[in-house]
Amino acid sequence: MAKPSANQSVDEHGIYVSGFEVLNGDRNGKDLGGYPDQVLATVRGKWYPQIPELQKSIGRKRGMTVIDFEISRDGSAGKIRTVESAGDASLDAAASLAILSSTLFARLPEAYHEKTLNLRVYFGYDQPPIPSAPFCNGPNWGARPAAYVLHQFKEGVTPPKATYDPEPEYSEQARRDKYVSVVWISGTVDPQGAFTDLCLSQAAGEGLDEKAMEAVKTWKFEPATLRGEPVAVRINVEVDFHLY
Repeated sequence: MAKPSANQSVDEHGIYVSGFEVLNGDRNGKDLGGYPDQVLATVRGKWYPQIPELQKSIGRKRGMTVIDFEISRDGSAGKIRTVESAGDASLDAAASLAILSSTLFARLPEAYHEKTLNLRVYFGYDQPPIPSAPFCNGPNWGARPAAYVLHQFKEGVTPPKATYDPEPEYSEQARRDKYVSVVWISGTVDPQGAFTDLCLSQAAGEGLDEKAMEAVKTWKFEPATLRGEPVAVRINVEVDFHLY
């Protein structure tokens, strides 16, 4: 599902990917709805802020930390275990802290009847660049100078509305690995409703970023307006990937 939002702050020093796998119960997530996505968003919110300090202390290092943990019905986390190391104790510790500092998650959905939800979460550090899905960088987060002024969502600016937003295809790698994630893409909706200057603001990995970008490039919008006139705005859109 795609959801326009105001642009978010992102780290500009490398691509950091994250996603998860459901290890128990209904592994296709039919009874979980969007609950795992909420968990991922919470964990990302604790993980991303640690990255600049890590880069200052140990530099940029590539690796993947994989952590298994369980969530009880009341939303408390327990039995956290690192099953794959990124090759540096500081990177592994940052991933563990992102989970531990999330404290209490929301209660498990009533439709989900297992006593716990067991998740495997992937934290990919400084991953290789993707030519077809560039990461947002620079002072304008991917927005390039054009023949129009970018407006903010204030002072009477109405947000754009998607009129054509087909869902992306799943990557074969992610489907094989039962890997689920959410991609955020930043872009400019111009006065004609085209979606341009696209870049990743939150990455998933496993080929999902490329698939998200392929789909979003085709999207069309009813443009934002200011006093009834179409104007250009910079937004983020959320692209969810589920195996159900």
